[in-house]
Amino acid sequence: MEKFKADPLYKQGDLEVNLQFERAFATWWAATLRAAKGARQKRLKPGLTYASMYFLRFTWFAAFGNLKGLVPEYEVKDYKDGFRYIDFVFFTNAHRVAIEVDGRASHRLNVTPAEFEDELMRQNHLVIDGWSVIRLAFLSIRDKPRQCQQVLQQMLGKWQTDEEETRLPLVSSNIMAYISRAANPVSPAEMSQALNVHRNTILRHLARLVQSGHVVAAKTSRKRNTHYRLVNSNLKSMD
Repeated sequence: MEKFKADPLYKQGDLEVNLQFERAFATWWAATLRAAKGARQKRLKPGLTYASMYFLRFTWFAAFGNLKGLVPEYEVKDYKDGFRYIDFVFFTNAHRVAIEVDGRASHRLNVTPAEFEDELMRQNHLVIDGWSVIRLAFLSIRDKPRQCQQVLQQMLGKWQTDEEETRLPLVSSNIMAYISRAANPVSPAEMSQALNVHRNTILRHLARLVQSGHVVAAKTSRKRNTHYRLVNSNLKSMD
């Protein structure tokens, strides 16, 4: 954050809004690091890219006034049975939004045909698995900030109802992040231990996630308790 605050483009932002963003970011970032595990934690420790920080301040925060519910460097199992990371995700009560921020460099000039094909196929599989995908270029975020804000506001606004909040609680987001990293369906006890959250709290959030269609129960023959996996995921069922 300190390096980003010194950037000339950041300094052009409204001083009071910048201070509000810095306070919101400090709380959000601390919670994000506490919840991160394994490879994702290693990716987060050095901090976010400049393009991601600029997106947070001048797109997301400018559009919504907070960072609640936004999850950076979200780990998903890809179509090659490996793991990839989405720049930001946002879970609503019925939708999963993947937000990709293309950096400042014109790296696409040097992309190989194989890399381009792989990138398109990756996005296709996200859509097949039930994700709504938004892609924003840094130049658009910098030069057309209001347009980028409107894209997010329009997408999330059409899902908003007067009766309920759009975003999922942080615990639910962390549960989904943990399930997405698992090679097989996982039990509430595993999630409780990994996320350092009481089992009863895990069960309460799981019930809501099942009801909203984010996860499904996957009963096993070897154990009496129920395990869970993401809806439309390519995770293997346990024997």
